[in-house]
Amino acid sequence: MQTQPPAPSASPTPDSPADGRASEFHAVQGGPEMRSGEQLLVEAYALIWLFLLAWLVVVWRKQNVIGARLRDLEAAIARADSASAAKDRD
Repeated sequence: MQTQPPAPSASPTPDSPADGRASEFHAVQGGPEMRSGEQLLVEAYALIWLFLLAWLVVVWRKQNVIGARLRDLEAAIARADSASAAKDRD
């Protein structure tokens, strides 16, 4: 006669890995980390707007620098063109 191994039980044994896990959701009331969803939403939108404003200021300043360089280049081209025209006349 052969002996069969015992059938697995439906409840976890104390040394099984499932003993540390909860199988149901238990809501925690009044923890120290409670924050309003509306407050988080307003903070997120404010942060997005601040990043957008900072990006616009950076782009605006870079555009001013590029505009100044373009004016300098146009003036240099005009001076070179007038010097070339005066040289051709002589």
